[in-house]
Amino acid sequence: MATRYILALVMALAVMMGLQMSGAFRIAGIIYREWSLKHVERGDVEALKWSREYLDSDEIQIRAAAASSVGRIGQADQETLADLIDKLNTDVPQVASSAAWSLGHVELIETEGDRTAYQADVVAALVRALSHQDSEVRRYAAYALSNYGMRGIDASPAIPALVANLKDQRMGYMAARALGDMGARESAADIAALLEGAPWHFQQEAAVALSKLQPLSPEIQTQLESLMKENKEVREAVEYSLQINQHVSR
Repeated sequence: MATRYILALVMALAVMMGLQMSGAFRIAGIIYREWSLKHVERGDVEALKWSREYLDSDEIQIRAAAASSVGRIGQADQETLADLIDKLNTDVPQVASSAAWSLGHVELIETEGDRTAYQADVVAALVRALSHQDSEVRRYAAYALSNYGMRGIDASPAIPALVANLKDQRMGYMAARALGDMGARESAADIAALLEGAPWHFQQEAAVALSKLQPLSPEIQTQLESLMKENKEVREAVEYSLQINQHVSR
């Protein structure tokens, strides 16, 4: 009897070694990862466990996909939010920018207590990211703050940093958008400076932002109306934004 057990064990070990040598385990691991990543990419709340798991992957692309998946899911617990903030603070730009994007979309799953207390921590992390050395991280941080503004969440501590980024040639337009969506009327003069001589997409975002910060001073209002009259693209961007705002406010 003992001999048969020993033989069976030896055969099992031999089979496992054969599978390992053939790469079957590696292939099975890849199949499992692909299967679970499909759930992550769909934004299924059940995939949060995989999102957290893949945030620690050795592969940059997998970590970035996992970080952005949390935003697509739109919900996260405290631990996952803390993981995203950590990725924003410490990971490579590709992952950090994905984490920033997600932080602008997630809400806390918690069903009891203050479900908005986490927002101050998120805003503080995004403010730090606005001074990141990588422009994509700065841009996605501003985008997340813009999304906060549209959701009516107080992100006012970010206003000075956003104003400081208005002249950033790579993401200043997104800073203007965020300030407009946050209703930061004190920044109107700084945004208006982008109306003259700035790239076209800066002018568009600045004009749209100013249309959300009414009433403007007579000087800025005249400047805005003059640009809208001269530039069809700017005028259409502002008119479209006003239509969207009216639809949302109903």
